[in-house]
Amino acid sequence: MDLIASEGATRIERDLPRFSVAPTRPALQHLGLPSLKSSRSGIRRRANGEAPRVLLFVPPYTRLIEPVPLGSAFADIGIDTFEVMKRAGTPIGLLRIATVAKRAGYEVQIVDAPFAGWSQENTLVNVDQGHLVRYGLTDVQMRKIIEDAQPDIVGIQCNYTVQWGNARALADLVKSIDPNLLLVTGGAHSSGDWQNALLDSPFDFTLINEADRAFTLLLDAVTHEGGNVDAVPGIAYRSYSGQLVRPTRKSSYLSIVPARQDLDERLGVMPLPDFSFLNMNNYLQPYHSSGARVRKTGAWAQIFSTIGCNVNCNFCYIPKINGPWRALGLDWFDLHLADLVKQGVTEVLIEDDHLMHDPLYAMEVGKLLKKHHLPWVEEGGLSLFNLVLLHKGERFLAELDEQELKSPHYRNVIAAIRGGLTAKTFIRSIADNGCYNIYLAVESANEESLVNSNKSRFNAIQQATFEIIQMFTECGIQVTGGFMLGFVNPPASAAEQPFIESLGQIGNTIDYAVSLMGAGMAYANPFIVTPIPGTEMWAYQQQYVVRHYDNGWSHEKATMATEQWSAEDIEKARMELLVRANGADRVREMVRRGTWPVDV
Repeated sequence: MDLIASEGATRIERDLPRFSVAPTRPALQHLGLPSLKSSRSGIRRRANGEAPRVLLFVPPYTRLIEPVPLGSAFADIGIDTFEVMKRAGTPIGLLRIATVAKRAGYEVQIVDAPFAGWSQENTLVNVDQGHLVRYGLTDVQMRKIIEDAQPDIVGIQCNYTVQWGNARALADLVKSIDPNLLLVTGGAHSSGDWQNALLDSPFDFTLINEADRAFTLLLDAVTHEGGNVDAVPGIAYRSYSGQLVRPTRKSSYLSIVPARQDLDERLGVMPLPDFSFLNMNNYLQPYHSSGARVRKTGAWAQIFSTIGCNVNCNFCYIPKINGPWRALGLDWFDLHLADLVKQGVTEVLIEDDHLMHDPLYAMEVGKLLKKHHLPWVEEGGLSLFNLVLLHKGERFLAELDEQELKSPHYRNVIAAIRGGLTAKTFIRSIADNGCYNIYLAVESANEESLVNSNKSRFNAIQQATFEIIQMFTECGIQVTGGFMLGFVNPPASAAEQPFIESLGQIGNTIDYAVSLMGAGMAYANPFIVTPIPGTEMWAYQQQYVVRHYDNGWSHEKATMATEQWSAEDIEKARMELLVRANGADRVREMVRRGTWPVDV
């Protein structure tokens, strides 16, 4: 296995998690025990010539419903209840690790509980002023799946902090069925805050960062007599003495370099995700997570053509959890699309963390999507700063300082500009190749907020952004603009103050969103800055946290409060942006539909 980076071991003594779920949730029954370091049933299966069994879950999800704040923009237009959106997506991470494990000889099953029980909703518990509604498979249904599958190892994904309570509850259910079942968790939340995850749940192991290879190495270690889990990179567990142990800090990021690896070698490192693990009938809804579909038949799927990101925005977990930007190769992607079509997929959402890292590569991705007759949405977020650079062109390059000209963030775009590419040509190309909707990462009107977050100042160049949105609209591509409210960053030095975005600066971003609707933007979608495990800001922002995991932590609900503003102030600002930019009728439709009201 080809891995990147290596550091020493970590042992930590901690008694309690820093944060947890709503106190009204039922207490877990299986906490505090040492991690199981082997699967006795898996070892027995091997001895009998059978394949060890692995059962992977996306847990059921919950969403918060509560009264809207008094004096908010929602209250002003007659909306009495705030509801966190009902959202879920294709379990790409589970597909990746399941595919590798299957190739290594394991019997693997994936259960996507939110989609398998999408229409099943029930009130779970009261939370503060509101209540949690759970959607997905019930405990009775999942118990039957587990008992029928008779797994040796159960893996539970947790990408979102706000869903951690559901992951740990499912882990407790698994241990209640059989305490000898070995439990593993991974995903952005479990990986980014692995210490908290092990203290606050019955999981035996957490997988840290990219787990495509590490998961199968862990399976090998726990299902072979005398297997050594301490030799597995990218894991952590609880020792018999109660310590949290990360045996090695060797990273499990995959080394993929199309220029130096042929297709077979890359398929060995990153096999095509095997969508036959999923019941594609669960993905036939008329709406996906970015709005309305264009195809009325067949399934939709979220996929990727590149992985990772190099930008290192300090509010984003992707560089740490998913690793650096890597292209998988157009030949790899071509095979992937052909397989998706065979699985009944008729349109896709591109979830690349940074598709615009290389605009010429992105254009070729679009051509392949057209070749396979797959209309598509760019949902991972097109980097506005690279589009601005592409739009302003050679003259703007002359205005940049030496550091900006040499930045690796702009290198591919600058090369494309010098090769004659323009923003208009790029946008026309992806439109001609089937793109009908994009998520544009605008983020902020305030250069200070952007720069303090290690983000390009170009996002705040409003006239260029206005013109770019006009180009998308003229080419028939719907634009959902993403905006971030409530930045909190540490001081640059001990002598300086932290950067806390003021309510006035937040107002500037609201005005920015309103103005961009005049360029034809389809929808303005505001997010509240949230402490995300695995980000550079995670350790610093914890001191401002005022909410538990079930109330906050979702980007729709505020998690932090400062001396300048309360959590409710930020929530009201988000509602103000939604109503002022989109209008009352479209906000009501968003609430009714439960997803962004972007139609084609």
